Order: sequence, then structure tokens, then C-alpha cells
Amino acid sequence: MAKILLLANLNCDHVLVLNEPLAAGGRLLYRDQGCRLGGGAANTGIGLLWAGHRVSIAARIGNDDTGDWLRRQAADLGLDVTHLEQFDGETGELLVLVDSLGERTILRQHRRPALPGGLPIAPVDCLYVNHDGGEAAAYMAQMAEHSLVVSQYPKEGRWSRPCQVMIASAADLARQDNVFDHARELAGERLQWLVVTHGEQGAEAFSADQHIRVPARPVSVVDATGAGDAFAGGLIHGLVADLPMSAALDQAGRWAAYTLSSCSSIPSEQLKSYLGRSG
Repeated sequence: MAKILLLANLNCDHVLVLNEPLAAGGRLLYRDQGCRLGGGAANTGIGLLWAGHRVSIAARIGNDDTGDWLRRQAADLGLDVTHLEQFDGETGELLVLVDSLGERTILRQHRRPALPGGLPIAPVDCLYVNHDGGEAAAYMAQMAEHSLVVSQYPKEGRWSRPCQVMIASAADLARQDNVFDHARELAGERLQWLVVTHGEQGAEAFSADQHIRVPARPVSVVDATGAGDAFAGGLIHGLVADLPMSAALDQAGRWAAYTLSSCSSIPSEQLKSYLGRSG
């Protein structure tokens, strides 16, 4: 059992299911599926809980009914909400549009990213960062002195992200000639691996002297929401178990496939069943 801290959003996702793919100027029918728990804190954290880890989340939510609901939901699922900060203001909702192919479009109200207060500095087995803004860099550098730090690629490569492992989509890195060198510019000399996801084409990992690629698992996509978060959870699960990178990538792909085949952003019961069998 590993001790894992997630610096990631905890969201209230309002889901609208569309009858066909989005297109400019179109007129679409939709079904309102109401609100569900979402965000990287839940979508990554719940799978890690099911895998037997102790998971704490650090995020900011409003001091309102929606924020109270999010806190209760997260705590009831078993996530440690000690570092969940509630600020004076509205939490707001994310509109999640899921089209007939399972692809999702997310509409978020603009809000300046801010770190929750009182972030812990004690060592953990893994700190995972899926957070916008430049403020996280100093905290990540401090934690990387004694803990494994895994980070999502910063939006448009704008911010420093001191870490040992970085995760990026191929689209994030489309303009880079040497993706590992680019990642090291953002992550620093501690960077050991850059993991690049290619959707249905699988994923690959780069180090200073290695290149590993694994295919995606075949899956019928129902809802792509949360698949990247689940991939990160599977990767972390493999890394804290000291699996070789090829095996960790395989775990990550399996976790993502279970989420893709489910009409939920948090990990599916299929993943819970798989972890129960394999654990």
C-alpha cells in the first residue's frame, strides 16, 4: 500500500449526452444526465483507492452546497479530504458534452488557478500533479527532494513542472523535435521518463536512453471522459509497485480502457473487479 497525494481538481460534472458529433452550426438533441463527481482528484484517485493505496486529495472548492456535496462524495468513497480547501464563493459546474462517438467536450467557467493552502510537505510515495498555473512548481521541487513526483504536461508548455515522470498527449508535443529534451526543460534534471499518450494508437515512454511503446487495448468507446485520468492512475499504480516502465504502461492502458467503456468519468466497476482479481 502506497501513500499518494493528488494535487488535482475535484469537479461537479454536469453531463449532456448528444445524439451526434459536435459540428459548427449544428442543431443537436441531448439527454441531460445530471451531475456526477469528476475531476482528476476523483477520476485518478478512486482507482488508486481500489488498488489498495491511501489517497489524499488537495484541491479548492467553493463554500456552497455544491462544494459540500463534493466533499461528502469524496469522503464517502474513501478519499482523504484533509487538504480539500473551501473558499468563499461558488464551486460552479463543468458542462461535459458527450457525443454519439463517446468523445467529450468540456466547458469550464474561467477561474484563476490557485493552490490550496496548507499543502503537506512530509514525504509520500507519490505526488501526482494535474493542476494549472505556475504556482505549483516550487512545491513540486520541494517534494521531489524526497518523493516520486508525477506530473501532467503543463498547458501549452507554459510552466515549470519539476518531476521525475511527466505525462503528455501527442497533441501537446506536436511541435517539438526532441520530446524528451523539451520535457526536461520543464521538469529539470530529475526527469526520468516522459510518457506520451496516442489515444487509440497506444502510448510510449522516453528516457534519456530508452524508447518503449505499447499498443492500446481494443475497446468500444462509450464515454472518453476521465480516460486520461485513469491512465495516470494505472501508471502511478505500476510505478509505486516498482514495475518496469513497459509493465506500468500496460497497466495504465488497461485502466484507461475500462474507463472508456463506461458511461462514467470516475473508474468503472470493471476496473474494481479487475483489481480485486489481480490484487
